[in-house]
Amino acid sequence: MKIRNKIKHIIVLISSLFILCENGIIAQNIDSNLVKILKDTIPKGVSVSPSSMRFAIKPGSSQSKKITVINDTEVERTFEVKSQNYGAEDINRAAADSKTAEDFKFGLTKWTYITPAVFTLKPKEKMSINVLIDIPMGSENLHAAWSIIVVEEVKQRQQLDINPTGANVGMGVVPTMGFGIFVYQNPPGLPPTEVALTAYKMSEDKSSFIINAKNIGEGIGFCTYYFELMNMATGKIEKISPAQATILPGASREFKVVIPPLPSGSYNAMVVLDYGSKEMVETAELDFAIP
Repeated sequence: MKIRNKIKHIIVLISSLFILCENGIIAQNIDSNLVKILKDTIPKGVSVSPSSMRFAIKPGSSQSKKITVINDTEVERTFEVKSQNYGAEDINRAAADSKTAEDFKFGLTKWTYITPAVFTLKPKEKMSINVLIDIPMGSENLHAAWSIIVVEEVKQRQQLDINPTGANVGMGVVPTMGFGIFVYQNPPGLPPTEVALTAYKMSEDKSSFIINAKNIGEGIGFCTYYFELMNMATGKIEKISPAQATILPGASREFKVVIPPLPSGSYNAMVVLDYGSKEMVETAELDFAIP
């Protein structure tokens, strides 16, 4: 609410400025408070984009894409970039902490080349990181693969100032920041991706829909799911904004969608799961009542 009020205040001030200009009053003497408010509302920090990358490379070919890191802070920062594999089920949790075998078949890290791997950004500087995926020739490499690229700030651990008498205990915490970019490789020539709805229900407190889906195909499922709620008495339909999710081969995921405020009555809720097939979508229906 505070942010919204501040933005509203800015709009009012800017509108007043436009009025002054239209009335022929010179606008050079802008209130310094306006400039300060505008600066305060612009978020400052480190940004990394994009949040994910999709490749469709056939064996024997390669492709490059870029990651952009912008340092919008007032201090110099150093970053390290590395690729990590993760298990299919770990996309639900912290993929960066996932543990996989060195010979993990679906790991994309073995085919990933990142430059630069370490760099320093001064305040307001940006860096373009090149990510090259090079898939070796061979039918054994014709399968989906994935990884996460981690962009992590690197800081030197500072020396602790500890009393030489040993009367106190020293503990050092070095705060850093990190970002994860999910990388997906879905080569052409794979059998069509297939994702199945395995469960559809309401939460125990009746505030949300819960759906479960499983990727039973060989390709990565880039899914969009949405709901249509129909009032059984009036026929009025209300749609919930679609959401997107990625389901890796063999993995299952659960999604929770908040039910919007509805008038009392009986309803039918239909969920549609579109996983990119040109011929099929998954659907399910659920009847419920609002007292």
